[in-house]
Amino acid sequence: MKGYLLLLCMFLSGSLMPIWAQKDKGRPVSARIEVLMEGAYSKAAIEKQAVQAAKVQAIGTEFGYAIIQGINTQTNSESGDNVFTSTRITEVSSTLVKGEWVSDDKGYPKLNYSIREKNGTQEIWLTCEVRGRARELQQAEADFVAYPFNCQEPEKCKDGVFKNEDSMFLYFKTPVSGYLSVFLLEQGTVYRLLPYALMQGEYESTVPVQSDQEYRLFSPEHREYFKDFPLVDEYGLETGDDGAPLSNLLYVIFSTQAFKKPQMEEANGLKYMDVDDFQKWLNKNRSLHPDFQVQMLNIVVNP
Repeated sequence: MKGYLLLLCMFLSGSLMPIWAQKDKGRPVSARIEVLMEGAYSKAAIEKQAVQAAKVQAIGTEFGYAIIQGINTQTNSESGDNVFTSTRITEVSSTLVKGEWVSDDKGYPKLNYSIREKNGTQEIWLTCEVRGRARELQQAEADFVAYPFNCQEPEKCKDGVFKNEDSMFLYFKTPVSGYLSVFLLEQGTVYRLLPYALMQGEYESTVPVQSDQEYRLFSPEHREYFKDFPLVDEYGLETGDDGAPLSNLLYVIFSTQAFKKPQMEEANGLKYMDVDDFQKWLNKNRSLHPDFQVQMLNIVVNP
């Protein structure tokens, strides 16, 4: 697993696409934003957030915003592009919009850096352009809560920032019962973290979650959630070999209807797949199941 995500301990224990889904391939959307690089953020983390924020902008322009969060305080550059600072781009990328991204056009997203002079100093700017297809949400999403943490009181450490060799836990709570799976993207490879590695049978693809119950996943202290499987996998996060900060992306996937896992390989006790195949699997499920929800959470690992 390239040494970046460390499995600390593992406790043993197609059908045809319907006609409506074929027609709902989404509308063409696009957006271009500029980000002023400032603050102690890794390049990889800012690029991921820029792409997500640009997609939010494109979807929001086409379908509207469910909640205005940071959108009305944007400024525009002379070129007409929306301008953000790296300290505020996370706020925009978490905005709720009335649509969801379906697919990228070939060659997108495009990321370019430039240096600009201002008052005798040089500034680094990132320009992010996205083009693709998005579809309008057909029904309101369940307002579930999910975030990574590493402390005794999750609310106090939910910023997604970790130190080298920290354990990573996940808080999850949903107002409606359904099915959950969790994946981690790391350097072009997607690893499945939940269901736990040795889960089989009814837990092969997803784990059932109950409404209004708090879940603290990947924690050995909380092993009572799943019937006949009281054992958990615990995960630790590490920086790269050079000690530089590492940025990963966590995918929390929830649906009120059960869904099948993608086809995956297995090594060192973890199931994994290529990110392009993972994206195709996500897009297929989004087309087939309107209530298939994906929340992406940034994780930063500092030395």
